[in-house]
Amino acid sequence: MGEEKASGAAEARANASARAKVLGWARRTVDLIPTGWLITGAGAVLLTTTAAFGGLATAPVAPVPELAVGDPYTGSDLELSVVGVELREDQGNTAIYPDPESGEKVLVVTVDVTNRFEKPRLASGSEFDEGSAGAIRVGELEDAPFLTYADDGGTATTLQPDVPVRLLLAWSVGPDDFHDGDAVTLTLPASTHRVGDNVLRGTDLWEDPRVGATMTATVEQVSAP
Repeated sequence: MGEEKASGAAEARANASARAKVLGWARRTVDLIPTGWLITGAGAVLLTTTAAFGGLATAPVAPVPELAVGDPYTGSDLELSVVGVELREDQGNTAIYPDPESGEKVLVVTVDVTNRFEKPRLASGSEFDEGSAGAIRVGELEDAPFLTYADDGGTATTLQPDVPVRLLLAWSVGPDDFHDGDAVTLTLPASTHRVGDNVLRGTDLWEDPRVGATMTATVEQVSAP
């Protein structure tokens, strides 16, 4: 009786091992099949085999980390650290000139940025780079910010490799959009890098933009000097 149980357990382990190997082979092979082939006999056989062993399991989705102001974050080949969020009634070192008659204000996110990619990148990003510093967002603001250097107010253009820089990301906002002491949510970008082919051969691309981390910050009203 004991021998039969031991034999059954060994057989179950062997079957489980074989099943895992076949599933692993099937998943790797599916990644290599062009989409058009999936409707052919070869694709059908592969999918049938996979289904017989339980189908393609969905990979667990990692939770988006929630950071605090000052915490370091690495994503899209950038190192980012948000210093703070300010609400200004004057331009400061931003590129926005608020209209005092309408009560317009400037919301400013100060962030330390280091480009960890081996080549220079545009600070604000582009259609080829959807994961640069300009992809940081605040609350419900959907527009891209204006980027300037914190030290002199010059337009932030290029992020040199491994050179840390402090940037100001600024948005024009209405008089009642934000207030001193408001808690706002920031999203930091993540994306996937690849090198283009065909007409974009050799071009570095950061695609599939998504939220890499979030944080809650408190808005600080700054009085004009």
